[in-house]
Amino acid sequence: MCRTIVGVSANLCPVDQAGKNIHSSVSCKFAESIKLVGGLPMVIPVGDKSLVKDYIETVDKLILSGGQNVHPQFYGEEKAIDSDDYNLARDEFELALLKEAIRQGKPVLAICRGLQLVNVAFGGTLNQQIDNHWQGQPFGTSHSIRTEKGSVVERLFGQASQINSVHRQSIKDLAPNFRATAFDPRDNTIEAIEAVDGSRIIGLQWHPEFLINEEKGNLELFQYLLQEL
Repeated sequence: MCRTIVGVSANLCPVDQAGKNIHSSVSCKFAESIKLVGGLPMVIPVGDKSLVKDYIETVDKLILSGGQNVHPQFYGEEKAIDSDDYNLARDEFELALLKEAIRQGKPVLAICRGLQLVNVAFGGTLNQQIDNHWQGQPFGTSHSIRTEKGSVVERLFGQASQINSVHRQSIKDLAPNFRATAFDPRDNTIEAIEAVDGSRIIGLQWHPEFLINEEKGNLELFQYLLQEL
């Protein structure tokens, strides 16, 4: 029996001080999580948008992974913070991946930056800077969430769960075709979204791939991606 192929978008990461040696990389925790639930992981490097159709035809599911800030030009704003943590090539490539996945009816799991990119792609906006959501490394948890009744997130994680938090931006205006399904009870930051327009998309602001052996719901999320989404 053929395994379900899960494409995971890669980041562009310089590995030398001059920034000349660029690697396509994504946490191996994604591959571990996908293999644990019976899937076959495939890393999708940032590249020419002409390749997007072929990548999406090859995979059965798509994960948009974490990383840099989404550039505010994609939601109609000027950059308002002192940061160079952006990559326009990655933004444009992943927006094209998302558009093609929707066109082909392929499910999408969006993680951290991925959730923010999805929100922007569908007409939402972002808070360019927030406080108290950066725990450093993604290992372990830093706060709880409150889930919405009847949501997929509530089914997988229960009404409350502990999550990690490694983001400096967040959803401001939620895209109209999504429902917010988890919140940080400290400040009501949106922590999960689910499509309500028939698109097969779910997004989380935290990194479940680092919590599959620590908190219930995270491994089950990857099972849900493979078996139901």
